[in-house]
Formats: sequence, C-alpha cells, structure tokens
Amino acid sequence: MKQGRLSAIPTVMSLLAAFLAVSVVGGFLGAGLLIPATAVMGTVVKSGTEVYEALPTEFTSVVPQQQSELLASDGKTVIATLYSENRIVVPLRAISPWMQKAQVSIEDHRFYEHGGVDLEGIGSAVAGALVGGTARGASTLTQQYVKVTLEKAALDRGDTKAAKAAKAVTASRKLQELKYAAQVEKELTKEQILQNYLNLVYFGDQAYGVEAAARHYFRTTAAKLTIPQAATLAGVVQQPGANDPVHNPKAALARRNVVLEAMHRYGYIDAAQLGAAKATPLGVVRADPPKNSCAASTYPYWCNYVVNYLKTLPAFGTQPNEREGRIRRGGYRIVTTIDPDLQERAAESMGRIISPQDYPTFGSAATTIESNTGKIRAMVQSTGYSPTGKPEPGKTQVNWGADFRYGASGGFSVGSTMKLFAVIEALKQGKGEGYVIPDIRPPGTPWYPRDFQSGCTTGAGAPWKPGNAEGDDPPPGADIGIATRNSINTAFVALAADIGTCNIRNTALAMGMHNSRRAAEDGSPDGKPLSTYPPTLLLGEDASPETMAQMYAIVANRGISCPNTPLESVTDSDGNKVDLKLPGCRRVLDESIANQAAGIFQSVMTEGTGRPVQIGRPSIGKTGTDADNETWFVGATPQYATAVWAGTPDQNNGSWRSMRLHSVDGSSRYYAKAMGYLIPGPIWQGIMRAAHDGKPVVPFGQAAQPADDGRTVDIPDVRGMAVDEATTAIEGAGFRVTVGGRVASGYPRGTVARTRPTDRAPKGSTVTLRISTGVRGTPRAPASNRAAPPTP
Repeated sequence: MKQGRLSAIPTVMSLLAAFLAVSVVGGFLGAGLLIPATAVMGTVVKSGTEVYEALPTEFTSVVPQQQSELLASDGKTVIATLYSENRIVVPLRAISPWMQKAQVSIEDHRFYEHGGVDLEGIGSAVAGALVGGTARGASTLTQQYVKVTLEKAALDRGDTKAAKAAKAVTASRKLQELKYAAQVEKELTKEQILQNYLNLVYFGDQAYGVEAAARHYFRTTAAKLTIPQAATLAGVVQQPGANDPVHNPKAALARRNVVLEAMHRYGYIDAAQLGAAKATPLGVVRADPPKNSCAASTYPYWCNYVVNYLKTLPAFGTQPNEREGRIRRGGYRIVTTIDPDLQERAAESMGRIISPQDYPTFGSAATTIESNTGKIRAMVQSTGYSPTGKPEPGKTQVNWGADFRYGASGGFSVGSTMKLFAVIEALKQGKGEGYVIPDIRPPGTPWYPRDFQSGCTTGAGAPWKPGNAEGDDPPPGADIGIATRNSINTAFVALAADIGTCNIRNTALAMGMHNSRRAAEDGSPDGKPLSTYPPTLLLGEDASPETMAQMYAIVANRGISCPNTPLESVTDSDGNKVDLKLPGCRRVLDESIANQAAGIFQSVMTEGTGRPVQIGRPSIGKTGTDADNETWFVGATPQYATAVWAGTPDQNNGSWRSMRLHSVDGSSRYYAKAMGYLIPGPIWQGIMRAAHDGKPVVPFGQAAQPADDGRTVDIPDVRGMAVDEATTAIEGAGFRVTVGGRVASGYPRGTVARTRPTDRAPKGSTVTLRISTGVRGTPRAPASNRAAPPTP
C-alpha cells in the first residue's frame, strides 16, 4: 500500500465510523447497502451508534469577542480601540451577498439542502480517501461552525486541552460534531448559522470575523465586498496563515480563483463575471489593525484613566481582571467626557509655559471638570507618554493629574489651596470674612502641641515655626478676608488654633477631600485618611489635580459635590445602555456657607494673589506654594473648575526655587522663584478662558455677591496720603488699619498707593494700606485731599 493511503487511514476510519453511525441512527442504511462494509465494520457500527447515542446534546453558541471603542464626548473622535480579538460583529444583512455565496460555494455547496450532516459529502470523502489516498473535506458549514465554536469556547475559558480536542481528527470528535450540528440545525435558521460563522472565523493577520477582515484587507465594510474581494476572504478561512493575502499574496490569488470557479460551478456567478473577477488584481489595501493599547492612543494618559476607572465598576464583573476582560471582549461603545477641543487648548496653554524638555527635573499637570456634573473635560500634563514605563527623558507613564488608583501618582503637596477648608470651617462657626483672627504671631514664632485641638496637634519634638511663602507678614488684627486674599500662613495657623484643627479636618473629609497615595499594598482603598498633623493638614496634603478641582467645584456649585467621572455613556454590542450605577451629586455644604466662601475666594481673584490671572468673568481661586518644590493654582466658576500643579515630580531638592522652563516652541524663560501665580496660574488662566469661550456668564450664589445691607460702609479714598493721615481717615470711618507691603505706583514714595479692600467693607474689619515705591504708574485721577503723582 502506498504511503499516501497509509496516512489516510485515520481519516478514513473516522469518516467511515461517522457515516455508519449516523446512517444507522438516522435510518438511512438499507439492507443491501454497503453489505461488505457492515461485515467488516460491524463492531465499528455497534460501538459508533452506542457512542453517538451517549454523546451530550446540549450545544451552546459562544458570544464572539469583539472590540470596544473609547470615544471622546463628541461621540466621533476615537480615543482607542480595545480588544482581545480584532472583531466587529454584524448582522447577515450587513454582509455582502457575494460573501455569503463565496463562503457557501467553497465550504459547503449543499448547505441549503442538508440538515447539518451531509451523508453524500461523507460518502464522497470516504471514497476519495480510499481511492486517491487523500480525503477531501467532508464537514458541512454547520459542522465547521460547531468545531470553531467549541474551540473558541475552550480558549475563552483558558482550556487549551479542550481547544486542541475540538479539532482533533478522531471518530469520537467527529461523532460529537455531527450530533451537535444536527441540534444546531433544529435551533437556528440557515441564515443565523451563516451569520454566526462569518462573524466567528479567523481571516488571518489578526482579523477575526468578516467585518474586521473587510476593513483590514480592503478598507471597506463587509456590506460592500465585491465578487473578487469576497472570494479572496472566503479562500482565507481554510488556512488563514497560508492564504493570508498580505503575507502570501500569490497563494491568496490562487485560492481566490479556486473560490471563483466554485461560485461559477454552483451557479452563483456567470462566465462573464468569472472572467472579470479572475482578471481583477488582488487589490489588497491593508489597514493596520486598530491599536490595541492606550499607549497608541491620541490621549494615552486619559485612555489609561478611563480603563482603570472602568475596572472599579461592578457593572462589568466582580474583580478588576474580570472587568477588564469584559471591556476588551464585549464590544462596548464607551463615550467618555473628554472634550477634544478643550483638551487640545489645555495642552497648548501648558505648552506655553513648560514642556517635555523640562522633565525629569520639572513637570506640570492639569485637570478640568464641570462644576455641576463632575464630568472631566480635560486632563493634560507636560510630558510625553512612555509605553514601556521605563524612565526616559521627557516621558513618563504616571498620570500626575489623577488619583493613584487611576494614574499611579502619589499626588503632590497642595500648599495653601488647603486653606479652603479652614475658611469653610470658620464660616460654619459663624466667623465670616471680617472676623479678626486672634493671636496671630510673627513668622518664625513657635507653636506648641498645646496650642492646637487635642487629637490634631503637632508632635512632641521641636515646635512648629511657620513662615509666609506668599503675601505680606500681617500685624495682629488681620481678618479672614485679608488672610485669604494674601495667603498668609501665620494668620491661618492662628485661625486653626482658634477654630480647631480636628474640626477643619472633619470638614475636609465631609467634602470628600482625600490624600492621593495608596493606603494598602493593593492600592485600595484610594486615599489615606487626612493627616492630623497641623502643618500637613493646613499646608501640605498630597493630592491630585482632579481632587482639588472637585473641592473648589463644590464651592462654585453652591455646596453640592458631584463625583468626578470620565463617562458620558456606555452601550453594549446590542446597543443597550449599560446601567453603571454611578453615585450621583449630593449636598456636602449648606448653600449659604458655600456662597460665603465663594465671596471670599472671589476676592482672591480681584484683590489678592490671583489677580494677575483673572479670566474676564467672576471666578474663585487660590494659589498654593509648598516648601517641597510644588506650586498650584486652583479655581472655579459655576461652570468649570480647574486645578493646575507644577513642580518637581521626582525630587525635592530645592531646584524649583530658581529654574528655566521651556515652551513647546523651543523658547524658554527664567524664573527667580516659583509661585502659584507665576507658573501654574497662567496655565490655569489659559485653560479656563478656553473652557468658557463663547459661554454665558453664570453668577455665583447670591451670598457670594457684595451686599450693602448696612453692615458694609465706604472706605475713604486715601491714595497719595501719608500713612499717618490715611490711618486717621480710615479709623475714623470705623475700620482697623494695618500697613502692608510696598507696590509700584506713580504716587510719591512712602505715600499710600492703594488699600485692600478698595471700596467697601464690613464696619470694624481691617483695611490694609499698600505703600508706594515711587515708581511711575498710571493711577486714577487724584482726589483733592491727596497728593497727585508727579507729571512727566
């Protein structure tokens, strides 16, 4: 016997056993049919039919894995395509009739005639194997569907042994396949079987299913496939590696023509169509597979943020790994909140100040949210993305704008932006903007554990000797408004001692403030409890820009907190909206308290450290500068809140006090010192102007607006007066007076250049005099009772 026939024996035995078993069970084997075979194969028939009857009958179709898309808020801009298999499931009506005919012609031309098992085909295959030594295919398209489904189900559950068994050439496997095929034909229509098959099979070169294959090889859709294109794809399925038209174009062309001949043989195309199709070049216009990685995304940091956020949602499973698996296999359409236009303009604003060229020494990050929804509209940072995660100049994988669980950043000391919580706690205790802070001590004066609320005090070591990084050093008598506008640390230490450090901490916790660092080795829960140590609690918690933006949004949103979210909507592969069960907005502050706080922090923008970065509409804001080389600017309107950090992400070596930063256009600027209004401030200003471009002005809550209710009175205009004369005038109007720092103005050196506040204030509150350096400026026309600035 020839070697070819020897090698065909296992196939022959498998086919013959299947044929006899199915024939007996189905009542097709007549008394005079294949008598010699029954004499020889009696045992096979008996055992085959017994095995067949004992086989399971429950066949379960698999849901094919398909890619999920992450989209921007416009629902069109693709951020990333996530998948385990590059597949897009489509209905049969969206698959070209030529594709259907081509697949049937080459795999099972009797597909519409049999009931899942083709005895004629099995018989022909047996005869071919016995006579020619090579068995031609005997499986129907339905059987192929069963085999592919069993293999796919095994692979999905990680059972490689079962996957191998699903395509093994054995009689038992063939019998099981036959029985399942008969079941499938009873439960599904021919159209459903063909649809499932074309969506499931592999077409080579990482393209699963006919839709992905059409896009990949021809940059078209399955619905628009032509005769030669359809024949090419149908020819790939039998041997995807050998007939891949990208890597093996000659084999693919030959196989395509075989399919075309079959289509003509079985009447699907005529001779003219056959000739025209065979004369057509292969015509592959390969498109790269969608990038299955956030690293390849236009917004890689944002992509990773969204995926990490999705991994926390029970709607996708019980464990993070299970959730990610479903996201990559489920065919979800995930519309995120990122605004492509604002994202671009935010990056431009940052790029004018700092760029990847400055990292690893310096870096910056910003997050913008909608104040009344928590939707994150922009998240940018000054570095490029590192796909490998390894250190390299200008790139990192850490998302500085996000909390640890979403971006792996431990956060940065937020400096004086933490003063928000002390102001709010004071307001809750009935101590308003004009409240005079008792026991303000000069910078460097020690504070001891006994000076603070029990449970939230300094340690037993050396006393705390706070100083001031921004603003003036106030004499005793400064009120909350002055201390906030000028960001006076020593005044806020005294305020904390007065109202209680634990009370401030509790207010911050109630608003949702949290430390960005992980609390456990597995990274959960996110955020440590806030520190009870006054220097950290008042001036140095490590938090992320997204957290600080949310805190200031609460004030702008009249005391209502809306958790940050990156999601607009998620729909499944059937178009059904997924109920994510996300937490909603809730009130965390009394509206009157929030509105009073908004009034105080508006004055920071009009009269205090935020004045250089106003945005042309009412806003609240606060600078932050920390000794650990970190600077901040955080602010909000009723529409948007933005937090910007800039500093030294990987070190605290004092280099942030004197540095040169580079813009993306290659220019650079030297900074003698780093302050919140100098570096993050202009970035914040650019982002917020872009966010509000073309939008109406929305007012803050009513209590945030200056009100003339009899408690506020006019402040005398004392510009150009001597200090003693100005002091007498202001005290005579019912105010206390302090002398602040010197400012450039056109008034004579040593006279008053301006006051803070400028026009009206609560009677009994403190007015600060700013003294002129004598540098020429452009002051307003002098009053009759003050010295006019000299004329040129």
